[in-house]
Amino acid sequence: MNSEAMWAGLLAQSDADSLFLSWEWLTQWWSLFGATSGRVANILGFYRDGSLVGVAPFYQKTVLRRGLVPARSVQLIGHSWRDSTPPSTIYLDVIARRGEADAVRHACMHELFDNSRWSELAIGYTAVGTQWKAAAASSDSLRYYVRELDRIVSFQVDLGLGFSRYLQSLGQSTRRSIWNLRKRLELRGPVRLEHVRVTDLAEGFRDLNRLHRLRWLRPAFADARLEFHESLATQLSARKELAFSRLWVGGRVVSVLYDIRKGFYQYNIKLAFDPAFSNQLSLGLLHLGYALEAAAQSGVSVYDLLAGPGRKSDYKRHLSQVRRELSCVHILRGRLLPALYRWHDRVR
Repeated sequence: MNSEAMWAGLLAQSDADSLFLSWEWLTQWWSLFGATSGRVANILGFYRDGSLVGVAPFYQKTVLRRGLVPARSVQLIGHSWRDSTPPSTIYLDVIARRGEADAVRHACMHELFDNSRWSELAIGYTAVGTQWKAAAASSDSLRYYVRELDRIVSFQVDLGLGFSRYLQSLGQSTRRSIWNLRKRLELRGPVRLEHVRVTDLAEGFRDLNRLHRLRWLRPAFADARLEFHESLATQLSARKELAFSRLWVGGRVVSVLYDIRKGFYQYNIKLAFDPAFSNQLSLGLLHLGYALEAAAQSGVSVYDLLAGPGRKSDYKRHLSQVRRELSCVHILRGRLLPALYRWHDRVR
C-alpha cells in the first residue's frame, strides 16, 4: 500500500478533518509553501501492536520571534504561524483512529519534549486547543510556557434534514435573502447556475478574482496561492469533489462560488460577487442559497462556511446552527522564549 492510500485509510478511520488534513491538501501545501521555504518535514507515526494508529504531520523551521529572537519552530503542515504567505488551514490536529486521538497527542508531546532541537511549538488553527494543552501538561518537562490565542469561530450549516427543513429553521430576513428574492433576481434577466468543468477552471478562477477585486480591491488568490488552488481544484474535479459554480444573470457572470465536497461535508472556500449589481438583494446570499440547495440534494449533511466575518453583516452566524471555537496553541521551551512571552502577555 502506498503512502497516499495509507494516509487516506487512516483519515477515513479518524475524526480528523477530511479536507484540511487530506493527502491532496497537505501535499499541495507542502510542495508550494513547505520544502521551498526552508521548512524540513518531520512527520511522526505512532503504532500500537505493530499497527499504525496515528500520524502527526509536523515540520521544523528557524524563525525570528519579536523581530530579533531566533526560534526553532515546530508546526503542523498546513499552517505557518505569523506568516500570511501560505493559505490558511483550519481544523489542524493529529490524524488518529477513533478513540486514539488523545493518546496520540500525548505521545507527540512526550516525543517532542524528549527532542532538544526545538524552542517553539505552534498548533493552529485547531478545534482541540484544550486537548493539546492537556497533552503538554502530561509531559515531564518543567521549563515551558503554554499560550492559547488567535481565537476565531467557524460556522457550519446543518443540512441533515434536507433543504426545506433548513429553510424553515431560518429567521424571516435570512430566508428572504437566500430564497424569496430569487424571483426578484429573475426580473434582471435569465438566471443560470453553471457548475464549472475542469476545462474551464482557469476561466472560473479569473472570474472569481475579477469579482473579488471589485469588492475587496484585491484578487481572491494570486501567485503561489492561485497555483495552489488551481492545482487542488484540478485534482478534486477528477474525483468529483469540486463544487465550483458561476451564477449567470442576463448573460454575464455576476457571482462565483468555490466549494469543495468531501463525503457528507461541503466547504465554502471562497465567494465573490458583483457589489454594484443591485442594492435590493444580495447576490452572495442568493448564490449561497443555490449552493446549499444543491448540496442537500447531493446528500451533504454539513455545509461549512469556515471562519471569517462578512464585510457588512455577520451573515455566517445567521445562516448556521453550529459554531466551532478555534485557536492557536503556542508552546515555548527553554530559558529565553518562555520568559519573553510571559512578559509580553502580562503587559499587553
